[in-house]
Amino acid sequence: MGKRIIRRRFYLPVEGASKQSLIKWVGDIAAQNGLCVYLDCEPLAGGGYKSLLKKAKDKRKERNRINADFSILVVDSDRAERGDDGWTLSQLRKEASKHKMDIFVLYPNLEGFLFRLFPGNEKKQIDSRNAIDRLRTVWPDYQKPTDARSLSLKYDLEDLLRLARVDVELRNLLDLIGLLSTTGNRLEEVHPTYEIECC
Repeated sequence: MGKRIIRRRFYLPVEGASKQSLIKWVGDIAAQNGLCVYLDCEPLAGGGYKSLLKKAKDKRKERNRINADFSILVVDSDRAERGDDGWTLSQLRKEASKHKMDIFVLYPNLEGFLFRLFPGNEKKQIDSRNAIDRLRTVWPDYQKPTDARSLSLKYDLEDLLRLARVDVELRNLLDLIGLLSTTGNRLEEVHPTYEIECC
């Protein structure tokens, strides 16, 4: 009999359908690179940091998700700016850690993250209020919600790795999934930090 391969399971609750597509695309890239992982992504229908964490904890109780190797809540950084429920990112991380849940932050939101995936934009942070407009300067037909196939036609693993060189949040996620070790850790000579350029 062949050796049984155990698939590592990740529970990744997100705000909505577009972020679910992002996680599905990352999962597809992981599979293409020989990783045996399952990215279980659950849309939470929006909310502030406090309500998102509560929904994520409640949803984790379903379908035996509590046994996932990692639980990672995906959020936008601009929710703290909007003050949806008064929580800061630091408070969210602190509360999430009490429930063995990590946080993956998109700067400043999904559209800003997608803009930064394009070559030459990785160090730029844009205002969340015009993130879609900025994204459409490099992706004119972008429509929300996007889907995993559309993302796969625009981006590849090299785009993720390039952004991960300056975005520690993304680097940590790719490292957890195993994409850095699978790709020979092409980022090992670069110290990741979220850098900002005015634009």
